[in-house]
Amino acid sequence: MAKLEREALGHYLDTGFHTKVSEAAEAEFEIIGDDIEEMSVELNSDTEQIKNILGQTKTKDNGYAPSMEADPFYADPDKKLYPQVRDIAMGRLKGDACKTLMLEVVVEDAKAANHRAWLREVMVKPNSYGGGTEGLNIPFTVSEDGASEAGYVSAESMKAGKPVFTAGALPEA
Repeated sequence: MAKLEREALGHYLDTGFHTKVSEAAEAEFEIIGDDIEEMSVELNSDTEQIKNILGQTKTKDNGYAPSMEADPFYADPDKKLYPQVRDIAMGRLKGDACKTLMLEVVVEDAKAANHRAWLREVMVKPNSYGGGTEGLNIPFTVSEDGASEAGYVSAESMKAGKPVFTAGALPEA
């Protein structure tokens, strides 16, 4: 099997800004990244090592604090996500007003009927606004903020541009 291309991993945000994984059926996902050349989820692992008096090293694992930078994010009134990000930035919104759902999909086999996916409760926080001559830029950070659930999306819903998340194991082919 050949290595996966970067486009095999898609990141979608719910433009309706639903805040709980239990609301996945109501979510309207829009893919992000059309102007972005490089974007990664930084896992930000939180570990600390302690050496005791016996010369042993012990590692305390406190988990992760994942985040992702979407930069650039150019203001585009045709995108459903744009008014949400604009309102958070210009209104200096905080807390639940910045929460939504993120859907991450990995397409490992383009011919498969279903693809692995993860639904996560996240917070969207703009970092700045303005920019240069390329256009009005409102880059933002997506940080996990709550529950997460594994499941899948159908290839058919992805092709239609409206991925539908289903919780649970990937069905057998």
